[in-house]
Amino acid sequence: MKKELMVRFANESIYYTRITVSLDKIKDALEFPNEVFFTIDDTRVAVKREDWEEIKNEINKKKCY
Repeated sequence: MKKELMVRFANESIYYTRITVSLDKIKDALEFPNEVFFTIDDTRVAVKREDWEEIKNEINKKKCY
């Protein structure tokens, strides 16, 4: 399952990079109140907390089936 997300990289302050990620490749998530960092394909990125909640919901739906 893939999802298109707006992310920011560690040296950036604005979410302006759009990438498509395979949700089953997400690892090492670190949750903060406003954003979540995770690793995808050996690259550390951050997403907004609202986007992370959607990702978690999709992952949980996939596990139920």
